[in-house]
Amino acid sequence: SVRCIKTRTPIVFNGLTYEMVTSPKTGRVWLDRNLGATKVADSGTDSAAYGDYYQWGRAKDGHSSSTSSATQIQSSDIVSGQGHFIYGWADWTTADSSGALRIAAWADGGKNDICPAGFSVPTEAELKKELKKANSTGYSVSDAASSFLRIPAAGFRDSSASGAFKNKDADVALWVRTTTGRQGRSRKFSIISQGFAPGLAIGDAQRTLGLSVRCVRDRI
Repeated sequence: SVRCIKTRTPIVFNGLTYEMVTSPKTGRVWLDRNLGATKVADSGTDSAAYGDYYQWGRAKDGHSSSTSSATQIQSSDIVSGQGHFIYGWADWTTADSSGALRIAAWADGGKNDICPAGFSVPTEAELKKELKKANSTGYSVSDAASSFLRIPAAGFRDSSASGAFKNKDADVALWVRTTTGRQGRSRKFSIISQGFAPGLAIGDAQRTLGLSVRCVRDRI
């Protein structure tokens, strides 16, 4: 396993205390756990380390809680104004179809900023550099859990009416602050344990899915 290198003073944010860890590969500084997690993952199936489940580009407005209720009513703005998990659509808002506004909104100081001051949701390029075997079937869920980021297999929250949680203890799914040319879709990282091609994949997903988020400190 890769040892976490803790750096600097812990951060108290939204009632939780986070440590910072430095990447042995890039030197970038990351939070030591997923947003909303009460502890660092001891294993890929450590449920206390799963954290919150965010819809892409959305603020911490209550929807990311695993106990939030669901609605099918889309927002008309990138600030939702309510805390329900929005289901039944490819996107949770009728605004910002390209996703460009929400890329900025999820950056440090943006209107939907969900990370501590000085941190942002990472871009696809930033997270990809940390994953040693990007796009390789050799990268496993256990590799993610034993990496310096200690990424657990939190699965995801479905965008159906039930808002069911799927693939907990089996798959990793992380949003990045990067969009695509496809309406209602943005980029995500997945590490799956089973299926036709188990391993790490970087692809598109509809923005109403609830996925984990890990924050990276901005370069100074």
